[in-house]
Amino acid sequence: MGTQELINELRSTLDHQLARSEELRSYPVVLLRTRPEPKRWSVMEVIEHMNLSSGVYYRGLRELYTDPNSGLRLTPAFNPGRWGEMSTKAMRPGVDGKVSWKMRTMGMFEPRTKDTQGWTALDGFQSMLRGFIELLEIAKVRGLEGGKVTSSLGPILRFKAGDAFRFPIAHQERHMLQVDRTLAKVQEVLNGTVQ
Repeated sequence: MGTQELINELRSTLDHQLARSEELRSYPVVLLRTRPEPKRWSVMEVIEHMNLSSGVYYRGLRELYTDPNSGLRLTPAFNPGRWGEMSTKAMRPGVDGKVSWKMRTMGMFEPRTKDTQGWTALDGFQSMLRGFIELLEIAKVRGLEGGKVTSSLGPILRFKAGDAFRFPIAHQERHMLQVDRTLAKVQEVLNGTVQ
């Protein structure tokens, strides 16, 4: 895939996620903190989960792009790594919005109630999205090849810079759909339309 084309595609997805997250501010925060069921996350918990999991990649990419000796290079095409491609495909929802591969959340990515108070989680998420966008602007010049980012599983798995963007952004796509489903369910419950 073309490097600039991929950067533009990722930027478009991030812009959409940022716009959707801004729309959430029109809802009362109490609604966003309400769980649809006792064992299901609230909207704010879903957002905090993304902060925790995508934050690993954001921090790694920020470090990579601020290091002048990171080995990054601009190439006409980006060639995904084997694990980066597999992981991104497994994470991204289908065009119908369905998620084919479900996985249990690791404990370190479980949202904590104290981090979902007020607008803190949403503020952090939007800041991270803007940070990803800024890094993509730098990637237009420095490229997506050459540098590596340690995955959320630890140093056993390292992603090429391009995959370190692709994977968390695909993960966020999955969870932005969950945000929409959760919000709809909470509204149904609060309006008394659920039996």
